[in-house]
Amino acid sequence: MADKKKKIFISKETTTPRRPMILKSDRDASKEQSKEKEKEKQPTQPTIILKTREQSAPKEERPHSPKSLKTPTSDGEGLHPCKIAQNENKDKKTTEKLAHPLKYMTEPVKLLDEDLEFNNAALEFLHDSSTNYLVVGIIGTQGVGKSMIMNILAQNKHDEALCSQILHSHELPEENTFEGNEVAGIENQMETLHFVETNDATTQQKTTNNFKFKMQNMEHIEKGVHCTKGVDMYVTNDRVILLDCQALWSPSLIEESYTNPLSARSSHVMTVDCLQIASYLMAICHVLITVQDWFTDYNFLRYIQAAEMLKPSLSASNTITSQDGSESTSGGESHPHLLLLHNKCQLEDFTPQAIKIMQNLYRKAFQRSNLQLNSGMYMYSDTNKNGLNVDSVCKGYNVDDCGTPINLFLLPEITEDFNNRDIYRGHPPFEQLANRLRWMIMGVNRNQITNVPKLSERGWFHYCNKAWETIKKCTFFMEYERFLP
Repeated sequence: MADKKKKIFISKETTTPRRPMILKSDRDASKEQSKEKEKEKQPTQPTIILKTREQSAPKEERPHSPKSLKTPTSDGEGLHPCKIAQNENKDKKTTEKLAHPLKYMTEPVKLLDEDLEFNNAALEFLHDSSTNYLVVGIIGTQGVGKSMIMNILAQNKHDEALCSQILHSHELPEENTFEGNEVAGIENQMETLHFVETNDATTQQKTTNNFKFKMQNMEHIEKGVHCTKGVDMYVTNDRVILLDCQALWSPSLIEESYTNPLSARSSHVMTVDCLQIASYLMAICHVLITVQDWFTDYNFLRYIQAAEMLKPSLSASNTITSQDGSESTSGGESHPHLLLLHNKCQLEDFTPQAIKIMQNLYRKAFQRSNLQLNSGMYMYSDTNKNGLNVDSVCKGYNVDDCGTPINLFLLPEITEDFNNRDIYRGHPPFEQLANRLRWMIMGVNRNQITNVPKLSERGWFHYCNKAWETIKKCTFFMEYERFLP
């Protein structure tokens, strides 16, 4: 019995000292391994810093250590992740602006093509950031000078040779083809070698190239055909959007648009198409110019009134998102400034009595219209209202002789003897009147076209697309066609 107890006691003594010995050895080995790994990692950090400093990359593109990104210093100079994200977004915006520079037009682009379909080609010339723009449209019959007036407005600088440019715009380019006998060919060659004539010809070609909109030449005038089809759009460097419209009631439009045998309905369809274009320009323009070349066509005035009457309500039908992302559908209708322009006026049209009769007629014709006739685009100023006298051009007109002014302006007919100052014209020179016309239109109050505040150029372009779709689907024009004689 004594031997058995001794054996049990010996087994206990052998088990007790072995437990702490095993535990200590495992922990010490793991700690030593972790310390050795940390020591191996420490010398790698200075090599990374030296590589970034030796490189010639800019400071923004250099990589940052994780400590500098996560833990800012006590002085507040450390970088924060939110600030880094904001700086990256700013850099992206600046790079996008530099990648897409502002494009300038060299020639007009179709807003409505020959088939009166909306064209998106002009969208690349418009910007989202620009909100200070002016939209000017023009309507009139064939041959009254719509494209000529648009060319005057498209010029950024004063040109002293404006009259000569307009006079020579109707001429066809000369072709150097010699027909007939050899003597005639030699004579033609001698004429072309004349130094004065060649210089004049080259100056004429250079001056006619300054015009952006295509004008009628002698071939168009002799054939009695129109020059503009649909609506042409041109954006100037001053962010003025010019819209040149096709001729109203032109018989050549019927011949080109309809291949079927001509009938009474084909003329009705052409009339409705022109009414839709006129209503469309009233909806998308700040200023609408109506051009006539004689005093005054009452059918033309009724046409303007009909286009205003048939124009649908576009503010309630179209929802346009503003730059802030908010939609707005309620609001009043936009009504453009109406400028009544008489082109190719004669001496008797510039008398104070004739101007007074014109203004009284227009005032009575548009007394129930919402189009704005008192916008400051006057031939003479009312000093009793604004206290300013800006009549540096038209000094012979006043309120006592001509009555209270409205948006009426007169341009004279250009003749070949326009440089002869000895002839009494009864009006100032054409260049001065053209400059005053451009000055008044550019300085008009730019009312809000839609109910979206601060609409950008591209937003206006999308609104034009929706407005044309609404006008094409409007049933008012179809009902109006039924009542035409």
